[in-house]
Amino acid sequence: MMLPNTKFAISAILLAAGLIGCGRASYMKEVAPVAGTIQLDGEPVTEGYVLFTPDVQSGSDPLSSGKSATGNIDREGKFQLSTYGDNDGALIGPHTVTFFRPDPEDDDMFVKNRYIPGGKSVRIEVEPEMNQLEIHLHKRGAAEITRGS
Repeated sequence: MMLPNTKFAISAILLAAGLIGCGRASYMKEVAPVAGTIQLDGEPVTEGYVLFTPDVQSGSDPLSSGKSATGNIDREGKFQLSTYGDNDGALIGPHTVTFFRPDPEDDDMFVKNRYIPGGKSVRIEVEPEMNQLEIHLHKRGAAEITRGS
């Protein structure tokens, strides 16, 4: 037989656990793995980072679009994105992508200049499965994006 105080304690613990779970789900949106390579005019981009910013859905609050994903670009032009944890990917849906490179005059690698092909941002849709991307940037003209398997 359970004592009345024990029932209350168990109920309080279950309620608290439920609230914690609901709070976590409200800010963490579903992500999918994103990795790939980046080239600029046929040559690997060998440093910098990439930023995937979720697009704001029409009529929605801009703050509800979700957390951006970032990834460092290695010496071979490869990257993997992280949003909530290491290499977990990016939020599923449309993104505006910006490519940054470190400023060579700053020892702290302060990001100053961006690669923006053709003077426009690159748009990429992150799909629910693995997103293996090959991104070909051009100093002039639009970017070309292909999906690998």
